Amino acid sequence: MAVSSFRNFITEYYLDPIMHGASYNPVNTLTWGILLGIAIFGVLKLLEKLRIEIDERFIIMTLPYLLVGSTLRVMEDADMFTPPMKYLLITPLIFFLIAAVCLAVLLTLTELHKMGKIGDRGVSFLYVGAGWEILSLFILLSTQEITRLWVLPTVLGIATPMAMAVYLIARRFGMVWMKEINAVIIWAHLFEATSTFIGVDFLGYVEKHVLSTFMIDWIGTGAVMYPLKLITILPILYIIDHHLPEEPKTGNLAKLAILMLGLAPGLRNMLRMMLGI
Repeated sequence: MAVSSFRNFITEYYLDPIMHGASYNPVNTLTWGILLGIAIFGVLKLLEKLRIEIDERFIIMTLPYLLVGSTLRVMEDADMFTPPMKYLLITPLIFFLIAAVCLAVLLTLTELHKMGKIGDRGVSFLYVGAGWEILSLFILLSTQEITRLWVLPTVLGIATPMAMAVYLIARRFGMVWMKEINAVIIWAHLFEATSTFIGVDFLGYVEKHVLSTFMIDWIGTGAVMYPLKLITILPILYIIDHHLPEEPKTGNLAKLAILMLGLAPGLRNMLRMMLGI
């Protein structure tokens, strides 16, 4: 009886949302959040062993892999993969998959560096990620038809000036912690908010995350994502820069995770809308 109940619990709250593309629920949302925190700690320790500096440069070098995750996610949306591979490309499993690939690439590059085959591991890491993303994007766009090209300039045209305004206002009022990498993170989340707003309000898409869905249903528009993002992300960035100044590695890795949570779904949303998926 207990085993059956446990199996039903796992199926209802974890397996079904992945296998059937259902919305998130409070149980799996909390679980994935805890696992993300544990994963960040584990990755931090591994990168320290590899003597890889976790700084803003490292965040930039990792960006192509975040884009790969979004592109693969859209390829899964377009039914370009079959089970079981299909399930690995569904959120949140794809985050762990991309992280595993990143670590495998770093381990390989570290060994090549020790052998004197390559110089700067960071540059090589960037090139591998960029090549992977270019290949993935080429495959996606060569097999799918772009039906709404206007989505690209619209999303960028709304998110970018808005992010610039937030950055300039913050600097104007002496928020010196609003440095460039934080501005990029703000842009990524406003980019995601804009893609959600356009998709929900104008193209009939639906939001799957628990809090976002509640707020959109309550207010009646996806535009609620803008204040929701700002009142969430700005305090988090402030806390990281003011309360973790002696732990820059932890802070930068946390910022990378926050950037991923904005940029990855934002790019996925935009690509899906452009391709009519």
